[in-house]
Amino acid sequence: MKYIITPLCLLSFVATPALASAYEAIYTVGTNEQQCYAKAMIGFDSVINSRLGVVPEHALRLALKDNSGAGEEEYSKEILKTVLDAYLWKNSPHSYAIDIFYSCAAERGQLDKAGGASEAIFQ
Repeated sequence: MKYIITPLCLLSFVATPALASAYEAIYTVGTNEQQCYAKAMIGFDSVINSRLGVVPEHALRLALKDNSGAGEEEYSKEILKTVLDAYLWKNSPHSYAIDIFYSCAAERGQLDKAGGASEAIFQ
């Protein structure tokens, strides 16, 4: 039994970065709901990473914007704030994800009602 569990655990550790990349892709192109969910899951993962001792610098890649410009790295301020705030969160990862999701949904809902473009969030 021990020989079956170990490879499954290793496989789950290998799949985790791929899932984080999937959230990042949805965050940049999805609907408002998908973007809020992706942001909440990035925050959820970041709280867990902070509890496991992963240094914040390793999570900064999630906040990188795709630039085809002069090779300069540009970060999404919204995702960067989500990741770094997760490292200071004292409650459960689930409560952080819920807080982020509802805050994001409320903020984007207000933008849509005001007639503002949703692209303003990404600036």
